[in-house]
Amino acid sequence: MVDDNNPQGYESLLRHFNDILDILQDGVYISDTEGRTLYVNAAYEKLVGVDAAELVGKSVHELVANGFFTTIVNPQVVASGSTTTSVQEVRGRTVVLHGYPVLDDRGKVELVVTFVRDITAFARLKREIATQRTLIDSYQRQVANFNPESVFQDDGMVAVSEASLNLLASLENIAPTDAAVLILGETGVGKDIVARKIHKKSQRASLPFLKVDCTAIPESLVESELFGYAPGAFSGAHTKGKEGFFEKANNGTLFLDEIGELSLVMQTKLLRAIQDQEIIRLGSTKVTPVNVRIVAATNRNLEQEVLDGTFRSDLFYRLKVAVLQILPLRERRDDILPLARVFLYRFNNKYNKNIMMSNDAENAIFHYDWPGNVREMENTIHSIVVMCTKDLITSSDLPQAIAKNGEYHDIAHVMQAFNIGKRSLKEMVRDMELEIINETLAIYGTASKAAEVLQVDRGTLFRKLKAAHKAK
Repeated sequence: MVDDNNPQGYESLLRHFNDILDILQDGVYISDTEGRTLYVNAAYEKLVGVDAAELVGKSVHELVANGFFTTIVNPQVVASGSTTTSVQEVRGRTVVLHGYPVLDDRGKVELVVTFVRDITAFARLKREIATQRTLIDSYQRQVANFNPESVFQDDGMVAVSEASLNLLASLENIAPTDAAVLILGETGVGKDIVARKIHKKSQRASLPFLKVDCTAIPESLVESELFGYAPGAFSGAHTKGKEGFFEKANNGTLFLDEIGELSLVMQTKLLRAIQDQEIIRLGSTKVTPVNVRIVAATNRNLEQEVLDGTFRSDLFYRLKVAVLQILPLRERRDDILPLARVFLYRFNNKYNKNIMMSNDAENAIFHYDWPGNVREMENTIHSIVVMCTKDLITSSDLPQAIAKNGEYHDIAHVMQAFNIGKRSLKEMVRDMELEIINETLAIYGTASKAAEVLQVDRGTLFRKLKAAHKAK
């Protein structure tokens, strides 16, 4: 508010407008509704290392196209008329954007003021902590074989591979913001776990988290399930009406799983609800404001579907403010055995068993591509533990597709390990016999038990070990 009785003070305020904004430690970026840059303050110049003269007058769309920065909030703020938050990479720095609308007398957006905060140092520190944590986890894995869940898991998510650790680092940056998140990945990779982790790390952690499986709701019921319905809206409707998922998740997080399955009609209604942060129940005219963070997931290629006209481009761009790509298991093999050990430990506890995996079983599991990803592995290990009547899982206990895959790699491993073609059969048999004896001793712990399993007496076992070591 301006003091109308003090015109000199008002003129002084206008004269020192630039100086006032230059005092701020955060960068300030002001643009119009067309995206033209009108003003940047000194803090923003220092942040990106570019003079204001090189930016003023240029379109934010042009700057994105030229690679100056990766993400802009201007279009979302103009479209929604509300505050928008995003994470941006600009000139090698990671910044958080908070875009605010400035409205004219008619309530229309006239300007967009974006506050820019540098979190590069914070992100670097997080990466360094993650590196140290990886090192500590490595040491833990060497000494703590008792409970793999406590060693490998991070809030329900096994993260050992570099790809998974990078995903966690990105998640740590995104979660505290209120930005919409789009999680991409094949079926079964764990998109649900990542969505819940985002909510848990967000400022809405103590508020509702609701998951909507868009494939599980019949097309005719999607609107009433998402937005609710008024009393008597349709035949069979509850006399008191019903809240939809948006209202139930108010002030919390709404996870829309497999969003790519929604029809174009529902995509339009969903976009309106997300942009306006308000819904209208089916059969009603009353507008209900909602405050919901959207996390969406899909196994589809939405960019291609936008080109094909089967997914709305404006909804796609609204959702992809922050994108997390979860790689399939075959592309992050360092996670495979830790995951298998976690599931084995979990189902051993559930069924009061103490089953272990042999080296050949782990080799087969490691080299299998797991087309169904984490879900397939969990169900496979579950089935093996339920069906297994022995204390040791070997490759013969695995499903045929997994065991055969391991056999191929076993042959290559044997040929490489025993230098076939370079040594005599006698030497190779001696070394293979020694390896079998050593593995049996490692599994069963005592010479007596190992001799029993191998069906030889203890004296023969020790004699073979002594002869093999002497020959070496």
